[in-house]
Amino acid sequence: MVAAHQISLANAYLIHSRPYRETSLIAELLTQEQGRVSVLFKGVRGGKARHKGVLQPFGRLLVNWQGRHELKTGTDVEAAEVRFILQGHYLFSALYANELLLRLLQPHDPHPELFHLYELFLQSLAGNAALEPTLRSFELQLLELLGYGLPLDVEAATGDPLEADRWYQYDAQAGFYPVLPGSGSVLQCYSGEMLLALAQGQLDTPDQLRAAKRLMRLALAPLLGDRPLRSRDLFG
Repeated sequence: MVAAHQISLANAYLIHSRPYRETSLIAELLTQEQGRVSVLFKGVRGGKARHKGVLQPFGRLLVNWQGRHELKTGTDVEAAEVRFILQGHYLFSALYANELLLRLLQPHDPHPELFHLYELFLQSLAGNAALEPTLRSFELQLLELLGYGLPLDVEAATGDPLEADRWYQYDAQAGFYPVLPGSGSVLQCYSGEMLLALAQGQLDTPDQLRAAKRLMRLALAPLLGDRPLRSRDLFG
């Protein structure tokens, strides 16, 4: 028999939860050292629950758990000092990021850099950073950390550097191919200027922001599958 695995004081963020029986819930956690972990917390719902109100999103948690199976059993949880207050579209954006993490991360696949990226993302939202560039940067870095980064520096066929004054089509399997102006659908073409600005985190015009949003949706689509993201509906 495999010995019970115990973890103490794991840094974590709650990215999703669902009720379980009358007073318990199953929490999906993004942890710093263990990646995404599913943890059953017993007796945390109801008027006299011991940890009522602690298991909330957008605040760092310190979690203890044990168990040999994929669903762990939480033995203790407390709120750390780091907590981000979000409202409006900043809140919706954070919920969108949570759904991305829930859908894209495999259980117990450690990504310490991703934990740091997520925390910086929440910090930016809480500080009222420019929303669209912040979202595109998070999506781009998330793909990179998961091994699906976009080759925003070179052409797929030749390896030549992308040029600001040229246009490119994106192939999810290979990368970017140059196209002649007017030879492809506008919705499938991207200016080299935008691609280079995206790589440098310097998107600053409405046209660039719209094109970058289209590109990131295209890049994420094969990983997300056919089931739509519910959080996108919040933006109207």
